[in-house]
Amino acid sequence: MLASRTKVSPSLCGKTSFTHCNRKARPRVFRIGTLVLRKVLENTVEKGAGKFQVNLEGPYIVTKASESEAYHLQKLNGILLLRPWNVSNLKQYYQ
Repeated sequence: MLASRTKVSPSLCGKTSFTHCNRKARPRVFRIGTLVLRKVLENTVEKGAGKFQVNLEGPYIVTKASESEAYHLQKLNGILLLRPWNVSNLKQYYQ
């Protein structure tokens, strides 16, 4: 009888841990001119590299920031990349 009153619903437990995690997370923001690394996507992966393939490539320079957390990138030699990249696919490059 006591055990039935102390049960916590799984949906409530998941929701509270989710909100706790989101409260501590800080959004990543890059300024123009910041050097970043870009995630290697499946269509650009080297064939046959297996688990020893590189996960990030770059560095690239941030040239423009959009409101939707997308960034336009440029290679170090000045060539602009064709499409903007989401912040979830970028990491800051530390020299």
